[in-house]
Amino acid sequence: MFILCFVYIHNYGILKLKKVDYNIANQRFDRYLRKYFKPYPDIKLSDIYSWIRKWAILINNKKAKEDYRLILWDEIKFNNIETGKKKPTIFAGSKSNKMKSLTIKDIKKIIIYEDDNRIVFDKPAGIVAHPSNKHINDLSMNDYLDRYCQIQKIHQDSETFKVSFCFRLDKDTSWILVAAKNYKSLQYLNDLIRNRQVDKEYMTIVEWNVQDHMTIEKPISKTYNKKFGSSRMSIDPNWLESKTEFWRENNVRHAVLGPISVLRVKLYTGRMHQIRIHLASEWYKILWDIIYWNPVLNRKMYKELKINRQILHCSRYSFVNLDGNLISFEADLPLDFQKLINQ
Repeated sequence: MFILCFVYIHNYGILKLKKVDYNIANQRFDRYLRKYFKPYPDIKLSDIYSWIRKWAILINNKKAKEDYRLILWDEIKFNNIETGKKKPTIFAGSKSNKMKSLTIKDIKKIIIYEDDNRIVFDKPAGIVAHPSNKHINDLSMNDYLDRYCQIQKIHQDSETFKVSFCFRLDKDTSWILVAAKNYKSLQYLNDLIRNRQVDKEYMTIVEWNVQDHMTIEKPISKTYNKKFGSSRMSIDPNWLESKTEFWRENNVRHAVLGPISVLRVKLYTGRMHQIRIHLASEWYKILWDIIYWNPVLNRKMYKELKINRQILHCSRYSFVNLDGNLISFEADLPLDFQKLINQ
């Protein structure tokens, strides 16, 4: 039986021993140490590499190189390394109070699946995935995840691993969002995403009557727009290859917006704003897309229909699971989608 022997330091103290568990294994030695010492502001990156070179941190009582891959139950030994005070966690007051107000019932409303490896959320539109300076006091999906893990006591004792989402997405897109509950699962899904082995399907509504089917293969470039303080994408033959395929599900003659089309969309590459810029390049602009937009229709949507977000929804997310079986998550169309189609 292996005993996890670790001295947790609140103020000044000496680290002694650490066993490599499932959420540490397979990481590079130096990257693990960088995460491990991150809460201690007095420890610099140069200190970590110096300790590795000078035998101050050993693996199984032997000197190891920086790029050594940690193996399950390796023993990391710290030879009289003193730590300073841990960096305090700082929250904006109103955000902290909002997090405390999140109940398990609130969070479970948007969880569509959970097992030992992952938690899958049906992210509503209007919530950012990760906190930023523009949304410092707004609740993000990270806050929902952190609060859920806090209440359920998931990995609250881990110094280097945190339950994390595997990708980012737009604030105004409703989306199936997957969080990994352990390092192996996080690494596995990140590899699938990197190698384009994840199947994503979207639903959207665009202006005009659209043809039955189309594949768009147009390279996309990215530029920063100082006026709007955000990035913009454009079609550029000299940049990154991009491929999008769509099928028309329905044409609707809307009482307010005129002819619109419901599309099912599949991504083969994952460029920023790819669906939005590809459809806009064919003059099939997504409703309420404020960057690649039709301002007349957007004003009508806001004034008469009270809808003020881009009508884009990730409805299905599929990949081959760790056990070799296909796993697929699906989310129902949001209410604003249904409202547009029904009217």
